[in-house]
Amino acid sequence: MKILPAIDLQNGRCVRLLKGDFKEVTEYSRDPLAQAKIFKSNHLNYLHIVDLDGAESGNQMNKDVITKILEISDISIQVGGGIRTIQQVENMLEMGVSRIILGTALFQKDFIQDLKNHFDSSQIVLALDFKKINNAPTIYTHGWQDNSEIPLYEFISDQSFYSNILATDISLDGAMQGPSYSVYKDLLHLFPSINLIASGGIRSLDDLNNLKSMNIKEAIIGKAIYEKNISLTDIDNDY
Repeated sequence: MKILPAIDLQNGRCVRLLKGDFKEVTEYSRDPLAQAKIFKSNHLNYLHIVDLDGAESGNQMNKDVITKILEISDISIQVGGGIRTIQQVENMLEMGVSRIILGTALFQKDFIQDLKNHFDSSQIVLALDFKKINNAPTIYTHGWQDNSEIPLYEFISDQSFYSNILATDISLDGAMQGPSYSVYKDLLHLFPSINLIASGGIRSLDDLNNLKSMNIKEAIIGKAIYEKNISLTDIDNDY
């Protein structure tokens, strides 16, 4: 299973939100570049980076930091947050970003068709952040604030062109309460061909082992690393 450490950027700092709430912010580093180098020195050379300012405002705000991280040798990153146009996707790929994470933009008219016309599916990650409404996973957009009223499973069933699915349970993100096992089990049963990327709630090596046993191929870890619940010496990109 591929492990992707998370670097969430806000005002040029490395932070974590609690359950997608921009008022619940914990700062972990004022130097995201140094944090990326720490990950790289521990053989974690594929990073998950989110521009939180971009996610909230709809405008990419931390491109300078991302550019500096890309200058680290032998490092790959996937980036999301505030990427809302085809031109922005193209610009990020030209910068050297390996995969583009898209959420809110997916719900703009004709955007998905334009994506298909311009980019290979391997370059795109569908970021489907959800909350359970009456026990049904429902997609939220615009920085985790707006209920799209679109069921998670229904949306994925209409997107067979894309295999990289980043599914984050907002109610668990940063809460250190364990990942959304039941939803992941349903996703793997309903859509066995997807590359499901687990995110939100991962708190321990036991969680990673459980996800791996479910045949999940990728997992994003944030707070568990920063709070030292998971040691960098116990993981690498191929766990």
